[in-house]
Amino acid sequence: MNLDFHELKKGGFIKQQGRDLFLMRLRTIGGYLTSRDLENIARIAAKYGRGEVHLTTRQGVEIPGVRLEKYQELIAEIKALHLLPGACGPRVRSIVACPGKEICSNGVVDTRAIAGKLDRAFFGRDVPVKLKIAVAGCYNACTKPMENDIGLRGVVYPELAAERCSLCGLCQSICPGGAIKIINDRVSIDKKRCNGDGACIASCPNNAWVMAATGFVVYVGGKMGRNPQLGYKMFDLVPEDDIVPLINSILAVYEEKRKGQERLGDVVRRLGPEVFRELIPYPGRKEVAAGGGN
Repeated sequence: MNLDFHELKKGGFIKQQGRDLFLMRLRTIGGYLTSRDLENIARIAAKYGRGEVHLTTRQGVEIPGVRLEKYQELIAEIKALHLLPGACGPRVRSIVACPGKEICSNGVVDTRAIAGKLDRAFFGRDVPVKLKIAVAGCYNACTKPMENDIGLRGVVYPELAAERCSLCGLCQSICPGGAIKIINDRVSIDKKRCNGDGACIASCPNNAWVMAATGFVVYVGGKMGRNPQLGYKMFDLVPEDDIVPLINSILAVYEEKRKGQERLGDVVRRLGPEVFRELIPYPGRKEVAAGGGN
C-alpha cells in the first residue's frame, strides 16, 4: 500500500510510538459530541485501537494504537458515522470554543454558531505553520483566546433605558470594571472602563440596562510552546458577520509578510502590532454605546 504520510497527517492520522502504529485524531466543533458520537467513538476505539481514547487540549479525541493496514477501513467507517477527522501539520487546526450563552450564565455570544462558521471557513486550510483559533463567550476567556494565533472574545456593550431605572445601585455594586457610577441620582457609565461582560444587563431587576452592541474582541499573534507570547488586542468590537472576512484578511497579511516558517505571532512581533494592524483592511470598531477596556 502506497501512502503519503503528509496526506495522512492532514487527515488526522498521525504516527505514534511503536512500529506501524498510528493514532487517529478526531475533531469536534466547539467541544460538542452527541451521545451517539460517544458510543461510535468507543466502538471504533475498541475495534481499531486498544480500547481507549485520549482527550486533546483542543477539545478533540485521539484513538491510539491503530495499525497502518487498518487505515482505509477506519477512515471509511469514520466517514460513514459522520465523525470529523482532525488535522496535524501546517494547517488551521480544530476550532476551540466554550459553551457560550447557550449554556453558560456568563456567556454573551453564541460561541457554537461562530465555531461552526470558523470550522467551515478555515479548518484544514494549508498555512505555513500550524495555526490555532479559539473562541471565548465572555470576559472570563476560559478558552484562553490570547494564547491562540487568533482569539475571539465575546463582548456586549450596554445602554441605559433611564425611564426604567429605580436607582437601586445593584449595577454599580457588581460592575467588574467599576464603570457604572450613581451620583446625585444620576447613572453614568465610563465607556473606557466597561469590560463588555454584560453583568449590568443580566442583573438589573428592572431591565433598565439593555444591549447596545455585541461582537468580538479579536486578539492576534498568541502562542504557547517554546517561546510563548500573548496575542495582541487588535480589534475591539467586530460583528459576527465580519469575523470570517476579517480572519481572511489577517491570514492574507500573514502570508505576504512572513519569513520562512514564522508563526503569525512572530510576524506580528517583528513588524510591531500597530504596523501589522494598519496592513489589515478593516475599518475598525464601530460606534457603540460603551466599551473600550481590556
